[in-house]
Amino acid sequence: MKVQLGQYKGIGLKRPDVNVKDEEINNYINKIRENYKVEVEKEGFIENGDYTTMDYDGYQDGLHIPEASGKNYHLRIGQGFFLDEFEEHLLGMRKGDTVKFDLVLPSNYQVKHLRDETIHFEVKISSVMNRVIPELTDDVVKRFKIEGINTIDELKEYAKDKIYYQKMMKESARVINEIMHKVIDGSNVELKDEEMESLKQEILEDFKNQLKGKNANLELYLSYTKKTEEEILEQCKIEAETYLIEKAIIEKIAEVENITLNDEEKEKYENIEEDALNELLYQKVIHFLLKENTIIIK
Repeated sequence: MKVQLGQYKGIGLKRPDVNVKDEEINNYINKIRENYKVEVEKEGFIENGDYTTMDYDGYQDGLHIPEASGKNYHLRIGQGFFLDEFEEHLLGMRKGDTVKFDLVLPSNYQVKHLRDETIHFEVKISSVMNRVIPELTDDVVKRFKIEGINTIDELKEYAKDKIYYQKMMKESARVINEIMHKVIDGSNVELKDEEMESLKQEILEDFKNQLKGKNANLELYLSYTKKTEEEILEQCKIEAETYLIEKAIIEKIAEVENITLNDEEKEKYENIEEDALNELLYQKVIHFLLKENTIIIK
């Protein structure tokens, strides 16, 4: 495969410096806190969204119905986990209250012989709870079980680092994509037909396997999308060509700039597969291209 590199340094793309705002840090931490809500007893009336514990007993013609009864039953009101008509009778009740009412069970009730039957219910409310986001303290931070993070200040730095990395990776991906387009447009790569044909078939087989994993096949996909097999093959060819050209250019830049894995890296990754080693080398070339072709705007 012959590669004639065009300009790959000094392109001078501008990219903004990555900054993390306090608001972003707070939002990140609040999302973590959402997963650690605590139950707090509520003194007021039951409302939609409240968590309740109750004992309820169902009766028909004065006889107790075990299939329509429950002890120490936990229910969140208004979430569709119980009969809507049943829950409506609980709204406005408080801890310790007992409410009695008649209810016609629906025709799709899980117990067949009780369908469309009128049942008398007696419900005693044992507790009413809210789930609230805990106040941020060092003790609460320890509950998050993030390795090495035990204080609020450490959590904020952790959040800042995570957000910075995410934003940097997103911005870097955008910029490197633009750089590669410019390098490819200015370079000349002669691909081997047999290598491209082989990769094209690999891509096609991967696509077929993806369809198979979704209980479909290529024929079914073509019938739904109104595409032809020739169009799919052409798309596979374009993907193969793009991949091989990028790979050839990356390898050529690594060769020209003498970008290699050092002895420490080789020793550290000596037991991983060749594809993974190539990926590490690829990342080093990407870092080189970002450094040589971008101007950070403060």
